[in-house]
Amino acid sequence: MDTRSICSNKFDPARDGFGFRNLVGRLPNRSGGGGILRRFDAFVYGKGLCFGMVLASLFYFVDSPAGARRRALSELPLAPGLLTVLRGYQLRQFHPRVVLAVVWAWLASGGGRPGRAFRRLRLAGESPDPHLLCFGPSFNRRFFYCLARAHAVVPYRIQERRVYVYDPNYPGDRGRFVELRCREFVYDGFRSLEGWGVVLLPLSSCLGRRLSDGASNRVKWARTDVRTREEAGGTYGGR
Repeated sequence: MDTRSICSNKFDPARDGFGFRNLVGRLPNRSGGGGILRRFDAFVYGKGLCFGMVLASLFYFVDSPAGARRRALSELPLAPGLLTVLRGYQLRQFHPRVVLAVVWAWLASGGGRPGRAFRRLRLAGESPDPHLLCFGPSFNRRFFYCLARAHAVVPYRIQERRVYVYDPNYPGDRGRFVELRCREFVYDGFRSLEGWGVVLLPLSSCLGRRLSDGASNRVKWARTDVRTREEAGGTYGGR
């Protein structure tokens, strides 16, 4: 099946996620800024671009016009133009609007408690304003340890006590899920019994505008698509 231009209202990690793995440790090349800027880059990008990749993939999925055929995000190879876009999305987590939304969601869930959070979950493909699922600290002595190792994924399907997710660390993997156990959760090293919590972040809180005002963003993505192909030699499929 040709996945480069496809119409579907179901989020599929193998199509709507990026085809390359999260870029852990790839910091921007800067000619200036000194040690302070380098330390900032290590803090923002040292653990990869999971937030930027999740936000970009979810926004691209939601922002496509209803019924329109769209190019599969998984076909985009990693090129300098796309990397610049993803770093821009990564930085959005530090916007005041996003920080306030995270704090509010964390407090509303009782400090990242999964029982409260997952009852409000909105999935990609089922809601016009779906959630990003962020793993971070709950209220305990490991707060700063977990905060420094936070991670983000896209929840897109619920089956029994499993929430299936797109994880940028595992491109194309449809088998990734968060397991819910009574009042706790388990996912790939993140366990509520070990001090981890969850925050559901609405996509709209990361954008600073209404999701319906998407024309300019579609033009931006189209230009990024063309630029990425040119930088990659006009071919797709690089991973």
